[in-house]
Parts: sequence; structure tokens; C-alpha cells
Amino acid sequence: MIKKINNASSTLIINTFEGFYYDNSSNISIAKAQLEERYHLDKLLTIARKISKTIKTEILHESSHNFEPFGDSASLLVQADLSPYNNAVLHLKESHITFHTYIEDILNNFLIVRLELHISSCSESNVFNSLPEIISLNNQKNDVDKVKPHLINIDYLLRGAKHNASTKQVIKEECTIDDMPFKNLFYDLYNISKQYENSATQHYSMAIKIENLSKSLIHSNEKIPIKSILKLRKFLVESYIEETLDSKESENYKRLFKSTKYRN
Repeated sequence: MIKKINNASSTLIINTFEGFYYDNSSNISIAKAQLEERYHLDKLLTIARKISKTIKTEILHESSHNFEPFGDSASLLVQADLSPYNNAVLHLKESHITFHTYIEDILNNFLIVRLELHISSCSESNVFNSLPEIISLNNQKNDVDKVKPHLINIDYLLRGAKHNASTKQVIKEECTIDDMPFKNLFYDLYNISKQYENSATQHYSMAIKIENLSKSLIHSNEKIPIKSILKLRKFLVESYIEETLDSKESENYKRLFKSTKYRN
């Protein structure tokens, strides 16, 4: 029997943002060193390879480049591993994983890194499964190989259609982050807003909770003042989520700091 061909592919477009604090121009080199350690090319390639394994694809080719003074790009051409699936429908194998890093210094006293990662897969495996391979969701030792962003934007796209081989009907597969077993870990770390046009087009914005942001920044630099932590949170949310922190929310943050160990 000749198998019918499906043309469905699912894609995650992930943009993460992380700020690195420096108190004056003479200490910017420390922030740069922290930034380069956390986002160096080998680490990001390791993440991409783990993603390929998680979504059950085979790497056919890798290409990467390091830009000066900062920035890495890589592309992995992968194909879906369809051997476990013995059915009457043939799924296209074409897939890819790419990433790029960018740096900006618009916000005073901060270097901000944006990691943009595209995962496009024709595999039967859910692309949402790749998120724990990218984002550090706990303090386990193996999480040093992951990124710890302060803000995340995720776009999910399902294009094409999967059909039942016998009935020819479209198979509706609805999946969101809320369906994943690791969803509570995300909700513990981030404030999450969701926008759905439909199950095939989803958008998530995740801003790290202020107490988690403070722990992250103070761990990197114990001298960071409260106002700088609040400034970064405000900048990230208003620049990359297009939401505004009202004065009441800012006051709540200030009260939180005054009543905790994060007080400077």
C-alpha cells in the first residue's frame, strides 16, 4: 500500500531576555564575562542538540558562526525520526533548529541578551517538550547548561494538516503549555499571559516574578540596588510585552523588598 503524505509542521519561536548589571563603566567587563559564559556558542549548540533528541529528530548538518564583539548564530538541519510510527500516513521529514544571540545596552547599567530560537519540526513529538531543555526551571546541577531568562516570549504555530489515512478527516490536536507536565514549574517562576487566536496559533509572554528576579540579580552582583532591579523589570515588561507596570504594582514591589532579605 502506498502511504498518503501529510504536510503538517509545528514551530516554536522562542525569544528570551536576560539582564546583566554593572554599577559603572569600569565594571562592565564583569557583566560581559558573565554574559559570555552563560551564552557561549558551545553551550547553545548543546541545547540545540538536546532539543533535537527530545523531539525525536536526527541531525543531518550543523552550521555555526561567532560574531565580534558578541553574537552567535547556528542552524541545525534535522529530519524527523519516523521509525516508531507504523501507520498508513507518511509525515514529511524536513525540520530545522536555529538560534541567534543579540546584545543591547539601551538601559543604563545593564547589558541585555536576547536569544532567539526557532524549532520547526515535522516529527510526531510535541515541540513544547523542548522547553525544559532550554529554560532552567529549578536549581538542579544539570541546569547550568540551560539559560535563566528574565523574560520569555513564545509563539507556537501549527501549519498544514494531519489527516486520518482511512477517513481522510483532519486530525485535531490541541496542545498548550498548560497541558505539559512541567507547567507548574513555569508558573512558579513567571507571571504568564496567554493569547490564542486558535489552537494552531498561540502566544505566551512570561515575565519573571520580582522575587525570582531579585534572587537572580543579587546572586550575580550583591551590590545591585533595589531601584535597579525594579528598573530592569519595568523595562523588560514595557519594552517586550507591551504592558505597563502601574504605580500600585511598583509600590507593592518596593514593600516586598523592604520586608525581605533583598533589602539593600
